[in-house]
Amino acid sequence: MWSAYGNGDRPDEDAVRRMSAPENELPVAVPLNRLLARTEDLAVAMVGLQVYSTGVTFELAVRVRPSAADRIGRSLQELFWHHPPARGGRFLLGVEFADGRRVNNLRRDADGIVFHQGGGSGGETSIDQSWWLSPLPPDGPLRIVVRCDEVGVAETVTEVDGAVLRAAVGDVVELWPWEPPSAFRAPPPPPLPDVPPGSWFGRS
Repeated sequence: MWSAYGNGDRPDEDAVRRMSAPENELPVAVPLNRLLARTEDLAVAMVGLQVYSTGVTFELAVRVRPSAADRIGRSLQELFWHHPPARGGRFLLGVEFADGRRVNNLRRDADGIVFHQGGGSGGETSIDQSWWLSPLPPDGPLRIVVRCDEVGVAETVTEVDGAVLRAAVGDVVELWPWEPPSAFRAPPPPPLPDVPPGSWFGRS
C-alpha cells in the first residue's frame, strides 16, 4: 500500500507531492482522447488528458442513450459513487504500465502508483469524472482497462503510448517551486466491493 508517511509518521514530501496534480505547474494537453468501451446504449471514453511533471490527469466520460436509461436498469451515480453500491457491483477502471505495474479503483494506491478519483458530476445519462495518475507511465503501452457487468460493458483494454506522455513533460511550465501543504492527512481507503471471478481487477 502506498503511503505518504515516512519514518515516525513524518510526511514523505515526494509522496505528498504525488498525491494530486501539482498546483505550481501549467500542464500540457495531449490529444489522446480514446473510446474505451461501447455498447448499443452506452459509451465510455477517456478525454482531456493533461501531462504534469509528476503524472497525468484525464476525464472519464460515460454517456447513456436517453431512450435507454430505463432499460439499463442501474443508476450511473450508484455505480460510480456509492461505496459500496446499494446492490451488485460497480464500474471498474484500472491502468497497467508497460513494466507490469498495475492499479485500479478498487486498490487506489498499489505498486508505487497513485490513482485517485477527483471531482465529478453527472446524472442518469452522463458521468464526467476526473482521475489523477502518478508517476508518469514509462515508455511503452499504457493499458486502460474498464468493466461493468451491470450495464453490459465487458472487460475491455485500450492502449496509449507512454512515450508520447513522457515527451510532453518538456513543455510543462513551472510557475514557482513546489511547496508542501501546511498539513496533510491521507484519506482512508474505501471498502472493497466484490470483483468478477477471473477478472483483471481481481489480480494484484
